[in-house]
Amino acid sequence: MIPREDIITGILATPLVALLQEIDEVKPSPRVRPLFDLISETGVLQKKGDKYKRGQAPPVGEVSPIAEAVAELFQHIVFPYLAAGRQAVRLSRELQRALYVYTSAYQAFRITAVQELLKFGGLTLVAGWFPCAFSSELMSIAGRDVVIVEEREDILTLEMDRLSLIPLAPSPPGQELAAASFYAFEITRLDDLEQMAEKYGKFDTAIVCNRGVNVTRLGGLANEVYYIMPKDKVIFQLNDALLRGLGLTAPAQDADKALRKAEREELGPFEIYILRSAGTA
Repeated sequence: MIPREDIITGILATPLVALLQEIDEVKPSPRVRPLFDLISETGVLQKKGDKYKRGQAPPVGEVSPIAEAVAELFQHIVFPYLAAGRQAVRLSRELQRALYVYTSAYQAFRITAVQELLKFGGLTLVAGWFPCAFSSELMSIAGRDVVIVEEREDILTLEMDRLSLIPLAPSPPGQELAAASFYAFEITRLDDLEQMAEKYGKFDTAIVCNRGVNVTRLGGLANEVYYIMPKDKVIFQLNDALLRGLGLTAPAQDADKALRKAEREELGPFEIYILRSAGTA
């Protein structure tokens, strides 16, 4: 459902990881431990107390487009952020392309999630487009009108350009790959979503994938909320570093506390928490 091997291969293909594979043991400072924790999840390193020893890294396979994108993002966003706290203020065209290619790793998951969990029709708020990139699947498969919110214009533009090529129709025919009836893009912080309800009215559904939002407040803006988190540590830690390195809102450490009363589904390597308003089937 998600090409984990390609993601691992991308991390292994970076110069930093190649260097660490030549070191028997290292004791990093506390500041960079999150970087070493992420790398240790690939098998390159083994954590032993406050030290990291050389592990048995899996062989690097064929470098796919997704692996190439991960390598680019790790080298230029993840590593600078985890090592020095530096955020990517400006994105080169190569990084923009890598960010977009990385979202394709979630395509099979997006399709399955929409097919299995969502009813047809309604207005959907996508609270954070990156990294899971819910958009056209909602329209073509579930007949949803969509409002996509992101916090950086240069990231949202990646999807705006693509969706501008999709034709509009007055009403969805009810078939897969049908044209969307409505979509809109908004740039705002995810802690300020109330203005979306003021502009568009109450949403039927809100979807949050690996992003930080106030779930309780979001529940007041939508009849149902789908909060999606990856179970795989490599994917979660990679996404977390990417989000923070891009200056986007990442999930809080205690995000699951607000979800204890939610319905819970497992879909491949993801946990999906569903919160519904009273009276919503």
